[in-house]
Amino acid sequence: MKITNWKWWFGFQPTFDDEPTKKYSIAVVIPAYNEQESIASTIGSIKDQLVAIDEIIVVDDCSNDRTGEIAKFMGATVIRTPFNQGTKAQAQNYALKSISSDLVVTIDADTILEPNAIQRTLKYFQDPKTASVCGFVVPQKITTIWERGRFIEYLFGITIFKAAQDHVGAVMVSSGCFSVFRSDLLKQFGGFKGRTMAEDMDLTWEFHLKGYRIYLAPDAYCFPIDPPTFKIYVNQCVRWYSAFFQNITIWWKPLLKDRLGAFIFFYLFDAILSPFIVLGIMYKITNSLFYMLLYSTVVELIIISVPCLLKGYRIGLFWKTLTSIPSNFIIRPVNMYIFFKSLWNEWLFGKRLTTWDKGH
Repeated sequence: MKITNWKWWFGFQPTFDDEPTKKYSIAVVIPAYNEQESIASTIGSIKDQLVAIDEIIVVDDCSNDRTGEIAKFMGATVIRTPFNQGTKAQAQNYALKSISSDLVVTIDADTILEPNAIQRTLKYFQDPKTASVCGFVVPQKITTIWERGRFIEYLFGITIFKAAQDHVGAVMVSSGCFSVFRSDLLKQFGGFKGRTMAEDMDLTWEFHLKGYRIYLAPDAYCFPIDPPTFKIYVNQCVRWYSAFFQNITIWWKPLLKDRLGAFIFFYLFDAILSPFIVLGIMYKITNSLFYMLLYSTVVELIIISVPCLLKGYRIGLFWKTLTSIPSNFIIRPVNMYIFFKSLWNEWLFGKRLTTWDKGH
């Protein structure tokens, strides 16, 4: 299993036994604010896991609905904060001091897990440098344009980009909706930081830059509720993009010297420049605005469809994938607008996003 650092660049990864070499004690932390509609399903999916879960802790962040009551009825330990913590990061930290397990699982209160999800992350902790393991994300509901568009983003982004990051030991984010952490290391690093709107990305970069490893478990599936409407979708994207720029502001210097930074700055410059470069090349070739848009759409359709349809077939959602692909072309311009607006606000106008809005 031992591999020297330089080999990560060439895609050499450690291999792990299918079964973990030790039995881990596991606690699950669920930060929750007004999640009475989903908390029971989330807790139920944790209780159905194929590995023993020692404790399920719901941090009821001053909900004004029945979240805490339902969680108690489901058998979870409920910790109610004295006042709303303002961010998911602080709500999660509220539970950390009471945890003594080997591993801690963080999961959103609207996310359900496949029964083998946690089990399939355990083998990666055979690597003593493993700080966190994240799973594959698939929306619970794939009905509206925005849910379908997000579904395609997950299929393409995790299958291609995140898998590539994992292959060279530079996963960009251990997803907040479902990740497993080494508890002592999480505490040693001071838990989750509330200084940005994406505590998961912030902690992932910190772990990596201190020499620890984040793994993607591509067969550990989690199912969050993704934005069903335009308004909720926009709110989520604003938070995600703003948080990306906030984290670069904090970490840009050490990232310049690290392979993780190669991914991050490539994505940054690609998002800023590639639309203009690709369209410019297409226009030069076709000398027609109509054919420029047509050819670039066809090329993008092929690039996205092939890996997404293959992954959709593997997870039993081929037709859902096929019918969702057009939604990608609807959300792309929305994403682009929010990306540039967030860049403008965060880096040029200094209008930093400070309010954590989950969106639903």
